[in-house]
Amino acid sequence: MAAMLEPRINYARTADGLNIAYTTIGEGDGVPVIALRAPQLSHIGREFHLPFETQMHEFERMARGRMVVRFDTRGSGLSDRDVEDLSLEARIRDIDAVADRLGLERFAIHASVHACMWAIAYAASRPERVSHVILQNAYTRGADYWDQPGRAALEPLAAIDWVTYTEASMSHAFGWIPGDIPRALAAQMRAAMSPKDFLRYLAQDRETDVTDLLPQVRCPVLVHHFQLSTLTTQDMAIRLAGSVRDGRLSLPKTLGEAIRTMRDFLEEEQRRPAPRPHEPAIDEGLRIFLVANAQARPGEIESAISAHGGAAVASIAGSSTGLFHSAQAALTCAKELAESAIARIGLHAGEPNGAPGSEADQALVLAVRAAVNALPGQVVVSNVVRELVAGKGFSFAELPESLHITADESPRRLFALR
Repeated sequence: MAAMLEPRINYARTADGLNIAYTTIGEGDGVPVIALRAPQLSHIGREFHLPFETQMHEFERMARGRMVVRFDTRGSGLSDRDVEDLSLEARIRDIDAVADRLGLERFAIHASVHACMWAIAYAASRPERVSHVILQNAYTRGADYWDQPGRAALEPLAAIDWVTYTEASMSHAFGWIPGDIPRALAAQMRAAMSPKDFLRYLAQDRETDVTDLLPQVRCPVLVHHFQLSTLTTQDMAIRLAGSVRDGRLSLPKTLGEAIRTMRDFLEEEQRRPAPRPHEPAIDEGLRIFLVANAQARPGEIESAISAHGGAAVASIAGSSTGLFHSAQAALTCAKELAESAIARIGLHAGEPNGAPGSEADQALVLAVRAAVNALPGQVVVSNVVRELVAGKGFSFAELPESLHITADESPRRLFALR
């Protein structure tokens, strides 16, 4: 295989002001993939120098017919180092920054070993953005990995002799077999992180647990476990695949087999028949209220509501209310009205409670309050609506303040349609 070209390094800026280095490989119509790797091996300026069987060549093969995105997470590689905040929320900000910089509204995530917890947390918190998740030799509790006897025996070395630790750590990962790959990855580790950054990361990762987030991952999840791996166990993989809504287990023997399985997994959805237009899914048992505040032409908003399968239930003093039984249809209508009528729009969904459109219906109350929080030309939705349309091409940004309906009620999260 011909040598790869030097990667082009770009930078994205996170919401908390850090610089994240990223690069892209490949192009095509396939769903784009953001590839997450452990910070102790992440250095996108050096990956293409590694032996064929490892990192950059893997991404080149993954990128046939699609774009693969690699970035150095905070505290590693060419991104900002010596960072205090290494929480899951911080990792989510890193992914958001790169995806937003590239204009990716929807993408798959491929994560390996230590980065799998970030992928799970991101998919659980951003269901509208993640189409698929591929997890390779994953664990969901940091202690399950770092407290294994073989790992626990090595970790004290990190604070004493960084070179010895990196060599031993990579040799352990490959079953203590001699060869160029463990030695090359040990050098990669020393370039990717300083001992101080690694120890800070280790302390955070050991205390992290995303097990409770697994039921919240709505997209299909492919769990790869290499049977010869000494990093994680097959039992971990089986439990993980069985804990998500749509989990698949794969036990590849080679990297090539794993990549072929991944490609089939990503293309499976593309082979499914597309839904018929104007036939959005019905969200059974729910009322979805759309409240639009705008100085529109008489009948303009009501006509739009009807055209999208809703029913206009009230219209007074520049405010119109529509009732839908499909969150997708309601949001599509809201998006069009926000653009055409520069309306302030709120959406919420709830179970029937009182007559349609009555003040007793709490779904309507929250939709009204969401509309009040919207700017002209903006659609604001509740978290219920956001979850109902997950995986249907919509993207949201959480508003900074939660909404209180009554003094004794828990605050409701609100999201603005991007």
